[in-house]
Amino acid sequence: MKRGFSPIYILILSSVLIIILSVNGILEIKRTRSGFFLLLEREGLALLQNLERNVKEVLSFLKEDRPYQTQHTYPLTGESLGIEELIIEYLLGIAHRVDKNDSERQFNLSDFKNIVENSLLTSIEIFDPSGNLLRGFPPEFRSDGKKEFLNQLINKKQSVFSNLFIQPPGQKESTFYTIAIIRKFIPGIIAIHIENNQMKRLYQIFSIQKAISDINLREGIIYVSVQDASLNIIGHTDFLLIGKKEEDNFLKNSLKTMKPLSRFYKGEKNDEVFEILKPFSFEGKTAGIIRIGFSTKEIKITLERIKKNVILSIIFFLLLGVSALFIIWINQNRHLKKLKEMETRIQLAERISSLGHLASAVAHEIRNPLNAISMGIQRIRREYSPSEEQKKKDFLSFIDIILKEIKRVNDIVNQFLTLSKPFKLNIKTSSIEEILENLITLFFEEANSKNITFEKEFKELPMVKIDPELLTQALINLMKNSIEAMKDGGIIRIEARTLKDYLEIILSDSGMGIPEDQIEKVFDYYYTTKENGTGLGLPIAHRIIEAHNGELKLESKPGLGTRVSILIPIQK
Repeated sequence: MKRGFSPIYILILSSVLIIILSVNGILEIKRTRSGFFLLLEREGLALLQNLERNVKEVLSFLKEDRPYQTQHTYPLTGESLGIEELIIEYLLGIAHRVDKNDSERQFNLSDFKNIVENSLLTSIEIFDPSGNLLRGFPPEFRSDGKKEFLNQLINKKQSVFSNLFIQPPGQKESTFYTIAIIRKFIPGIIAIHIENNQMKRLYQIFSIQKAISDINLREGIIYVSVQDASLNIIGHTDFLLIGKKEEDNFLKNSLKTMKPLSRFYKGEKNDEVFEILKPFSFEGKTAGIIRIGFSTKEIKITLERIKKNVILSIIFFLLLGVSALFIIWINQNRHLKKLKEMETRIQLAERISSLGHLASAVAHEIRNPLNAISMGIQRIRREYSPSEEQKKKDFLSFIDIILKEIKRVNDIVNQFLTLSKPFKLNIKTSSIEEILENLITLFFEEANSKNITFEKEFKELPMVKIDPELLTQALINLMKNSIEAMKDGGIIRIEARTLKDYLEIILSDSGMGIPEDQIEKVFDYYYTTKENGTGLGLPIAHRIIEAHNGELKLESKPGLGTRVSILIPIQK
């Protein structure tokens, strides 16, 4: 009988299971990754919409032509509160840096020029403590109102002068705003001047910077950038990048559509950045783009953790699946083994049945002639014995051989008849100990003549319901095999004990043993290794034990002997 579920099937099914679990794991990781970036994109779009609204309000405010108030203060709304402080801090920072750097290394015209052009200034001037101009850029610059801020600083009425948010009377677009400080490192005065357009430009920059800083930027946002239609940066979380131009094909193409876009790219530190951008319009025209860059580090860490969990899940379910397949395979093979045993039994039953028919037909035809031959031989022995002593001795020896062979043939016929009929157990409550004692007594003389000794060990044996005659016949067959296996003498050990709901009888000898390749054949009918054996002793014993719903096991090793174990259920 072939196996219905061989190991190659387990390997194939395991491979299919690995592929299914792996594909499912990869898809799950992709779904999780897409889900993470979808949430990130939604968060980014919400921030972009909020920032776009603030930027448009700043542009609208700067576009309006607002008259100066009577107090000559720069017009401020709710959106512009605090911007003037940022501008003042910015310009004061420039003035203090110029003071420090000029004290360490005296500035030349080129130094002043770089600062003026890169910082949205009109001019920088350095005066001595008496108010005399020492150096500055541009050299030809002359601002109105010098005397006012110089007098206030020289007379030390204050250490800082500023008219940034006060319009001098009668001035409009040509107005210059001044902030001046008393120098800290070297005696003197430093003055910075900006014109009205530069003031608006600074106001735009710091208004956008304030709009960016007012957004609650969570951890993981690398930057927020606002660029105009020429892709010049007009607002950035890194203030040093303002005024620079950042462009590529993706940014240029994004100006052609008003839809939000997203992309992945490598940042300056070679780390992956997930960027979301949205173009914005002002007065019906594309005014620029707003960009937010997210770090993907946290998502990658989370995805790595999910990957490990998915891999562990795949391994777990794979082991579970393979274990289930293996258990199914074991159980199926166990059932197949039982089916094979049943098939073997059926085949044996069929062979026994056919043998029984043959035995029944032949046995009766043989037994009668055998009886006649036996009787004739006995009469010849009795009446026709030679008178000469030597011939008489040979004659009787020859007659004994013939009778012995006739008896052997008769025994074979009786065994045929035994196999041809089903066992009908005559169940009686019997003592196993008594049966075993009788068995030892029966074979004692034969064993003693062959230098074989018996050892026995019986432990509190209960009464059992058996057919004592058939069980004795089975034990006789087993005992004969043990005695015949020990040609040079030895020990036969008989043990009996209770084992849960069974009675166990163990018959072991120290004979020659049975080769391993022949153990499975010893219960086959007519298989024998003896010269004059019939091969029916063990099969008949096996059938008798099975008829008692018991089990017969045989273990043997060449040169070490044979051990036969019989289990008979104890019926309470």
